[in-house]
Amino acid sequence: MNPDAKKRYDVDLATTQAGTPGGIFMRQFWIAVHDSDDLPAGRAKPIRIMGEDYVIFRTESGVAQVTARGCPHRGAPMHLGWVEGEEIRCVYHGWKFDCSGACTEQPAEEPGYNEKVRIRTWPTAEHMGLVFAYFGEGEPPHFPPFPEPEGEGVIEVRSSTEAPCNYLQCFENSMDEVHVAFTHAPGGTHAKIAQDLPIITAEETDWGMMRYGRRKTGEVRHTLHYAPNAVRVFVPPMFGMGGVGGWPELILIFTPVDDHNCRWFATSKVHVSGAEAEKYWAKRREMEAQAGEFRPVMDVVHDMWSGKLVYQDVRHPQLARVQDIAVQAGQGRIADRENEFLGRSDAGIVAWRRILLRELRAIANGQPQKKWATPSADVKPVMGA
Repeated sequence: MNPDAKKRYDVDLATTQAGTPGGIFMRQFWIAVHDSDDLPAGRAKPIRIMGEDYVIFRTESGVAQVTARGCPHRGAPMHLGWVEGEEIRCVYHGWKFDCSGACTEQPAEEPGYNEKVRIRTWPTAEHMGLVFAYFGEGEPPHFPPFPEPEGEGVIEVRSSTEAPCNYLQCFENSMDEVHVAFTHAPGGTHAKIAQDLPIITAEETDWGMMRYGRRKTGEVRHTLHYAPNAVRVFVPPMFGMGGVGGWPELILIFTPVDDHNCRWFATSKVHVSGAEAEKYWAKRREMEAQAGEFRPVMDVVHDMWSGKLVYQDVRHPQLARVQDIAVQAGQGRIADRENEFLGRSDAGIVAWRRILLRELRAIANGQPQKKWATPSADVKPVMGA
């Protein structure tokens, strides 16, 4: 780009670092931070969210809680300690804290000194198999941040995956319906929605953005994009499922780890019950048993990037995820938005960038921001295929 040319964006759309417009914007919302099933009772773990380090633990009664990474005594990592009942004890000198952050015990200190000490905690709650935390100031917004899809069915959480790129290019990919006909053509995972190229339109809502994909048949696919980083959509059955369970209603969330990495959280409502649900879980167990025969997603992606594997020849139980990460993270850790040529098919991306740019500019200039609403349960995606 000509160094004298005017930049397309006057604020950084990609960063979520604390204190930046992007970081302030993201911290207005509940953020997915962990898979619920991967946090057993009595366990503490380190997590990194939006460039900052934290600890998450689950009490013996099952309550999840996010705290500061370091003990307020001398900064030892809290995840090295252990959970005792409903509290967590630091491994360094035994100081113990409850879920409110209060210090309840200091074995080597004078009685009463503990009342002067607190560890910072953040509001933490669970929904549809995921743990969420609120990192902003003041009272958190309504929880849950989105409704569980209506109707009979089972909740399935697919293990989260870290992608080596900024969260925004992954969120933008979810707004790009046209890529499906090309990116996911090898392996045919999305064949039913790749038969023709839709005309894309999008409109802002009080909870985010609704995107429409109109096909030659007249059918229209509705996809919900919840601010600031989630998409709700009907997706084809996973590769290898043979159509069992039909099209699940997927909610995919792209959480910034830092500006150069993000974690994909995926929870879904599979609309099966009774014998059909049993059949579905049996097929999923079969798939999981076969998954051990395949290499990890990122190993496959790296071999595709290096040319050791040919993109269209790759088959994998998580094929769509392999393909998406290869393309999205292949743009670089942070996509170059200054030198793009956006077209008609990018209408959803253009619409979201306008929304995001407006909000970040308002923050940067100290102006009022949009008051985001909790999504209504009666606004649903439409398969449109």
